[in-house]
Amino acid sequence: MYGPRVRRFAAVVFCCAVVLPLSAARARAGGTQVVPPASGPAEALVVVSPHPDDESLLAAGTIRRLASDPRRFVRAVYLSGGDRATVPGPCNGVPERTKVARIVRLREQETRAAWRQLAPGRRVPIAFLRGPDTRLVASTSVTDGLHADVLSREGALAVARAARIASALPRSVRRVLILTTAKYDAHPDHRAAHEAARRGAEALRARGLDVELWSGIVHDEIADVDVSLCCIGDLHWPVAGPTHDHAALTDSPERPRPPYWDRVEDVRDIAFVRADALAEHASQVAGYPPLCMPVPIPDYYTRFAEKVEEPFWLE
Repeated sequence: MYGPRVRRFAAVVFCCAVVLPLSAARARAGGTQVVPPASGPAEALVVVSPHPDDESLLAAGTIRRLASDPRRFVRAVYLSGGDRATVPGPCNGVPERTKVARIVRLREQETRAAWRQLAPGRRVPIAFLRGPDTRLVASTSVTDGLHADVLSREGALAVARAARIASALPRSVRRVLILTTAKYDAHPDHRAAHEAARRGAEALRARGLDVELWSGIVHDEIADVDVSLCCIGDLHWPVAGPTHDHAALTDSPERPRPPYWDRVEDVRDIAFVRADALAEHASQVAGYPPLCMPVPIPDYYTRFAEKVEEPFWLE
């Protein structure tokens, strides 16, 4: 007769040799569901921003509202460092290359400060990819009202990296909301951010996650979409007042007005958040003379700061 210890050992060996392989085979055959880890966040908010400050212009209130839930995982990724927000050339004795590096560091510092307004009390992981400002897209054409962009080499690298970061979430996450700029945006870097967000959403959906992609316009077109200077449409967009006016968006034969947005978030109860977050992006709102950083349209940020709603297209 075998003793109790031998019988227990035999049972363990049988389980490891027979039962576990059968369970794995059934899982591969679809006989059982793979259950996500019980611990960890079930939902995530991912902000894919083209430049520092776009997150606050686009969705300050929505970010604050969603990030206030400590059970939701939050992360942000920035494709470009915004290094061209300056007058070209040396500045105050600072060589161009040194000036650009300082601008990138300054804008990243401002962004971290803005996130302390957007998600107070939280340590949000932020990835700065430092792609070249306004040079993520090599060329573009417009067909049926949409830009068909050809990414530059640097743009392709930034988009691929941003998509990977956007889709790298805790294993417990099952539902994801991605916030980004719209494919209708006039700024090529903003459309590159949308492409990165779209790729990230596709990767997450392929893993069986429930994903929503919300996007909005920060910069509007003008009638001549081939103009070399981006964002002249900002002279009239957004209109003054607490709400966004869809009819104010440029409507031209080259780029017809985009469809009406699908969702509007009412953020009047936390409208102060956008003003507070934008105030942290001081070099953009008020300029920064030491690095020759002007404010091209002084009332542009004021118009955004007074908004009490945030419109998005859903994909």
